[in-house]
Amino acid sequence: MTTVATVVFIDISGSTALFETLGNERAARAVAGMTDAFKQVVVQAGGRVVKTLGDGVLAIFNSSALAVSAMTMLMRRHYGQWESLPASQKFHVRVGMSTGEVVLMEGDCYGDSVNLAARLCEKAGHREIWAASSTMESGARADTVFVPMGWMDVRGKAEQQMLYQVQWIEPEAQEIVTAYDSVLPMRPEAVVQMRLRLASGGVERFFSTQEMPLFVGRSSDSEWVVLDRRVSRQHGRIDWRSGNVIYTDLSRYGTWVSFGANPATAVRRESVQLHGVGVMYFGVSPEDPTAPSTAFSVTPV
Repeated sequence: MTTVATVVFIDISGSTALFETLGNERAARAVAGMTDAFKQVVVQAGGRVVKTLGDGVLAIFNSSALAVSAMTMLMRRHYGQWESLPASQKFHVRVGMSTGEVVLMEGDCYGDSVNLAARLCEKAGHREIWAASSTMESGARADTVFVPMGWMDVRGKAEQQMLYQVQWIEPEAQEIVTAYDSVLPMRPEAVVQMRLRLASGGVERFFSTQEMPLFVGRSSDSEWVVLDRRVSRQHGRIDWRSGNVIYTDLSRYGTWVSFGANPATAVRRESVQLHGVGVMYFGVSPEDPTAPSTAFSVTPV
């Protein structure tokens, strides 16, 4: 049977380490409990669970809008109770989705959209929902923000794909999340690889474009940790999009970015291209001499 559907891959990250920590039996119960909870969200939202994949779920929806809504709900439920979860249930989640023709056969599904959704799930970071342009075009709703990630190589695809991230984090203090890109997602003809340097408090790290996306924040699982109470747990994100290094503020109080000797500019729930050398200030403006900050530089490899 062939039908048009939105394919969703839900992946639980960190289960391998949990098996090493808790042992096979306890870890298997924890993973099964989490996948059962995710399957329930899918069914309640009108989707169909095709199969479980050990530490993940493959599902399909007849409506892209329903699929996006369901995955937004799943993320909000899971991370909304994050602080109260026991260590055995603190799994990170990532989602990939694509819309198109699928073949349903013997309890499984096949097709290009299935493969693409799986690849997008692989590319997504913790806490992220990545969607193909086919899902964005058919699943756009007034209450959904699709953040353009640019044209990217996808394993198994001959041509670059235009990809999007679904913004699921609820606005804090009734604020509207508007993480739109300030850089047009143009297909690059020849992309020069860049290297990002971050430095603060005597600590220096270098990141290649292959290591992006990376998160900046107070949370210990951020790639660049800034330990200050004024910094949000997940304060910002740095991406490699269409040949550009892009910083997107995800925080409540904002980020200030300065380039060279120029005055700092406030970035709040928006994106900015990082280039040359500069400094990022988190949570408070650089007018406060105690503002937590990180120096950066972007140079060709």
